Amino acid sequence: MKKLLLILLCLPIIGFGQLTMIPDANFEQKLINLGYDVAPVNGSVYTAMINTITSLSVGWQNISDLTGIEDFILLDTLDCAYNNLSSLDISQNTSLIFLSCYGNQLTSLDVSNNTALTELNCF
Repeated sequence: MKKLLLILLCLPIIGFGQLTMIPDANFEQKLINLGYDVAPVNGSVYTAMINTITSLSVGWQNISDLTGIEDFILLDTLDCAYNNLSSLDISQNTSLIFLSCYGNQLTSLDVSNNTALTELNCF
């Protein structure tokens, strides 16, 4: 019985153990503002806090790097318009249906892995 209680008490710690690196402070601050992370900005977020998110709007946030977006594995809607992105790797976000990434400095965008994508707003 004691072992079972110990295991149940440790589950939240075990479940939140894996970290996703978020090197862009503006991206992480937006995740904090949305309630997916807690302050202070430290360059990472618990993967368990983001891997069930289906929709993310981070437009107009002065973000230059969306590293970490690959761990939003259930993401079907991403709005990252009007930031300072020069690259965007969404190759792991295979559930994406909608992507809005216009108003950035992207020179190329590979959506070949995003077979569910039905709407792309990018210019």
